[in-house]
Amino acid sequence: METLTNRIKKIDNMINDIMGEHTVGMSVSIVKEDRVIFSKGFGYSQLEPVKKPIDEDTIMSIQSVTKNFVATCILQLAEKGLINLDVPLVVYLPYFRTQDKQLSDQITVKHILSHTAGFPSDLGIANLIAPNVMEVYSDTPTEWSEALAHYDLSEQEIASIQSREDITRWFRKVDLEYLPGEGWNYCTDAFVILGDLIEKVTGENWEFHLRNNVLTPLHMKRTTWDSQAVIEDSNYAKYYLGFEKNETPYPMNPVAAPIGFLYSTANELASYMLFHLNFSSPANLELYSKKQMQKPVSLVSKPWNNEDNTIYYGIGWFIEKYKGQTIIEHGGGQLAVRALLSLVPEERMGVAVLLNFDSTIHRLVSRRIIDILLDI
Repeated sequence: METLTNRIKKIDNMINDIMGEHTVGMSVSIVKEDRVIFSKGFGYSQLEPVKKPIDEDTIMSIQSVTKNFVATCILQLAEKGLINLDVPLVVYLPYFRTQDKQLSDQITVKHILSHTAGFPSDLGIANLIAPNVMEVYSDTPTEWSEALAHYDLSEQEIASIQSREDITRWFRKVDLEYLPGEGWNYCTDAFVILGDLIEKVTGENWEFHLRNNVLTPLHMKRTTWDSQAVIEDSNYAKYYLGFEKNETPYPMNPVAAPIGFLYSTANELASYMLFHLNFSSPANLELYSKKQMQKPVSLVSKPWNNEDNTIYYGIGWFIEKYKGQTIIEHGGGQLAVRALLSLVPEERMGVAVLLNFDSTIHRLVSRRIIDILLDI
């Protein structure tokens, strides 16, 4: 039987071969059983003014992997009896409604966690309140106005959003596309509502609640929501788009942070993966809750599904069959950010891949790592 050392060498060589075609960076960590078996950076975290090597401690945006952290916080509160996943959201947030109040009064916490509430998938409001949004939509003189028109939003409307509660209240203009629980749409904006829910139930900001109940117990000291602290750090990634590798605006969005604006490292995501894979952990979340998160709630809609139509969504996790193995994962991406956290629970194995350029190789690398380690 091939030794683990040899398999790790194969993985290292495989990533080097793939990254040889690219000029930017990737950071990878792998866990197995109860330990980190691989953690390394490949390429560069920054190209200008001088090239800086990327490593396993480089702070990088994880985009929508953030949603899994939000879901973890909600499940912790459910264990404490502060939230019931099957209770309508209006019990906790009485000001929440959509255009049809009778329908939105049926939306439960679990519906939002599993993207089965009935919201459209392309609302735009959460991303368009980013403080540097005008830089993002600056490729052409009309790109910003075109974005507003596409999402049916006004500058005044966006300027009025100052808090997560404001986002929750904004949903009164939303028209549901299907009855709650009877379909699936990936609605990124709705996770701001979950941040609002955590704040109202606990009486503290979501960021501080996350720090005290997840990050600190897992010793994730470099993981943060503070974009300013990140760019002041000596080891953080910049992001590069297209063949020309143009540097993109830095991903930041404090109010909408629960949708995808945490920053972490490959090393610290290894700790987070071990937490979700292992039966015991210093961060309070019982095995039952971890398994509940990994249990399919709904088949995902196209184009999110694969050709075999076998991808499901649970609570903060996508669930997919791959070569006979159940893969539990969540990805994230925006402009030149790519992140993917993949677990194989039956093998107690996890892979984190972070990129600072626009590509799909994060998924390729993750799957090849699984192939090599499991010999499949």
